[in-house]
Amino acid sequence: MRNGLLGIAVMALTLVGTAAGAEERLELKVGQKRVLTVKNLSRVALADPETADVETKGMEKLEVTGKAPGTTKLLTWGKKESERREYTVVVTP
Repeated sequence: MRNGLLGIAVMALTLVGTAAGAEERLELKVGQKRVLTVKNLSRVALADPETADVETKGMEKLEVTGKAPGTTKLLTWGKKESERREYTVVVTP
């Protein structure tokens, strides 16, 4: 019984830690730019290019620009699978 509860507690902490670090929120106004540092950057994807724009600025820098009010997803990948990050980009007027 004790080992079972310990296993459940460890699994719960793992899931909470993963969910908390898996996605970040990035809030911008239309026309505002933000530079992100992404170590070992290898790939970038943006769901809605009408809402925001993303450009690489060197080996580990991304510049995200708010284009129109709305919400979109930005995904970045490093060289390892564990270096994948997801951002919710919210653009306001």
